[in-house]
Amino acid sequence: MEKFPKKNIFKTPDNYFENLPDQILEKRKPRALQYYLSGMAAAAVVVIGFFLFNGSDTVTSSISYQVELNEEVEYYIESGVWNVEDVLLLADNPNELLDDITEEEWSNQTWVTEGLLENEIFY
Repeated sequence: MEKFPKKNIFKTPDNYFENLPDQILEKRKPRALQYYLSGMAAAAVVVIGFFLFNGSDTVTSSISYQVELNEEVEYYIESGVWNVEDVLLLADNPNELLDDITEEEWSNQTWVTEGLLENEIFY
């Protein structure tokens, strides 16, 4: 081994090390953009999926909860556990509830207006 000359047998192209960082950055730019765009697309899919699945469950569950609650209230009223005062105490706006009930009851009545005197109509 001592007989071999100690000479550098490898040769680098001119300005290789000066141009190397620019070459590396040029190759990296398309990949970085591709990773960025794929990350944004994945995030958008996750967000849209979250709102689609979570939003529809919330609406469905609130509707089914309201139906179950209405059925339970009707059961308590029909079985005699609750009376009119109890239902009105549970209402947020009892006057509006009474107006709705009255309107529903009176809208189902058929009226014969012929031959009725004003003092025969009861208020």
